[in-house]
Amino acid sequence: MKNFLAGLAIVVLLIVFPLQSVLEISNERRIQRFSDIVYVAAQTARLDGYFKQTTIDKLKSDLMKEFPDLSDGDIYVNVTTTMKYRTNEFDEREAINYDIRIPIRKIVAVPAYWGISENENRTTAKRAGFVLSEVLAP
Repeated sequence: MKNFLAGLAIVVLLIVFPLQSVLEISNERRIQRFSDIVYVAAQTARLDGYFKQTTIDKLKSDLMKEFPDLSDGDIYVNVTTTMKYRTNEFDEREAINYDIRIPIRKIVAVPAYWGISENENRTTAKRAGFVLSEVLAP
């Protein structure tokens, strides 16, 4: 009986590690899918010369469709909304900047086991950068 209880205690202690692996795989998939959606929006903005409101709305719609736990207020979007034109020389005038973030609400599988609060068990996935406009100046 003593061996059974010791074995059971070890199983309970070790079950955390496979759960954490599954959660990390899930979060990596979430971040990769988030990156793919942002990439498509950035390339659309490159062709349009800026982030049109329709592009921003589609970006938010795609994110909320892919991640049902997100609401419109969870998605942070700071993008260039003024027209940028391609120039003959590279400079900042043709850069279309973007900064897009979504929350990841669970990074540790069993936070209570480690003494981690719900507020500490969060992070944010961020994609920020720039693309160069492909719209020729009139």
